[in-house]
Amino acid sequence: MVSRSLSRAGRARPASAAELVAAALRYAALGIAVLPLHTPAPTGRCSCRDGAECASPGKHPRLRHGLLDASTQSAQIRAWWQRWPYANVGLATGTVLEVGDIDTGAALRTVLDLLDVVRPPGPLIRTGSGWHLWYAGSGLPSRVGLLPGVDWRGRGGLVVAPPSLHASGARYTFQQPWTPGSGLPACPPVLRRLVLPDPTPTPVTAASPIADLDRYTEAALAGELERIRHAPRPLIRGGRRVAGGGRNDALNRAAFRLGQLAARHAVDEAAIRRRLTEAALSAGLGRTEVQRTISSGWRAGLAHPRR
Repeated sequence: MVSRSLSRAGRARPASAAELVAAALRYAALGIAVLPLHTPAPTGRCSCRDGAECASPGKHPRLRHGLLDASTQSAQIRAWWQRWPYANVGLATGTVLEVGDIDTGAALRTVLDLLDVVRPPGPLIRTGSGWHLWYAGSGLPSRVGLLPGVDWRGRGGLVVAPPSLHASGARYTFQQPWTPGSGLPACPPVLRRLVLPDPTPTPVTAASPIADLDRYTEAALAGELERIRHAPRPLIRGGRRVAGGGRNDALNRAAFRLGQLAARHAVDEAAIRRRLTEAALSAGLGRTEVQRTISSGWRAGLAHPRR
C-alpha cells in the first residue's frame, strides 16, 4: 500500500527566480547537465508558442537544440535564468542520472513490490501526477512502457526537476531527503533487467529473406527517428501555424511511412511503436499526443501500402 506521505503532491507557492537558478547550479555542480524548460501558468497554459494547445506544458526545452544544448557550465546556466527567471529546471539523463518515471499510484505499488521495499532508496520526487525515482547513471537506454505506467529515462532522456512547477499547480518536490554528497543509488538489478532484458536467440536459416527485411526495416526506422529528433518546432501566430512542419508532423509522417511498409511486409509493430514513442517523448511531445499521432499515421499507412 502506498503510504499517505507518498500519495500527496506538494502544493505550495511557485519557486522564486533565486530558488530556480540555485537549484539548477546545484545539479550542474554534481555533473548533471541542465537546461531551461518552458513554464506553465496557473491556468496550465504553457509559456511556449502553443500556449493552451501545448501537450506538454512546462516540460519541454526553451533552447533551439533541446538536450544538445544542456550544460553544466555555471556562467551559461546563470545567463539562461537571467533571460528566463522562472524557467522550469530540466535535467539530461543517461550519464550521471537515470530516472524511473512513474505515472500512477498503482504503478508505484508495483515498483515497490518488485524492489521488496516500503520506500525506495535514494531520492524520491513527487511530480504533479506521479513520482520520479533517481538512480546513478549506468549507461542504460531510455525505455517506454517498462511496466504499465512506468518509463525509464536513460540515454537521450529528459526529466523535470525540483523546484519546478507542474501544470497542475503543484511543485516538483523531494519526498525523501537527498544528500548530494552521499551520491545516488545504483539501479536495482530487477529494474535493470526490465530495461535491458536478456537477448533471446533468434533461429536463422540460410538465405532467409526475413533477415534482409529486418535490416531494411531497421534502416527505414532509423531514418524516421532521425527526422523526428531534428524536426523544428512549428511557428504559431494568432493561434495558427504559419510555418514549419514541427515534431508532431514528423512523427505522423514516420508512422505513416512505416505503416505503409507494414502493409506489405511482416514487421514488429510493437517494437516500431515503442521506438517512435521514445524518440517523440525525448523531443518534448506529450504521451497522449504521441500515442494518438502514431496510431493515426499507422492506420493511414496500412490503408495506402508502399509499392
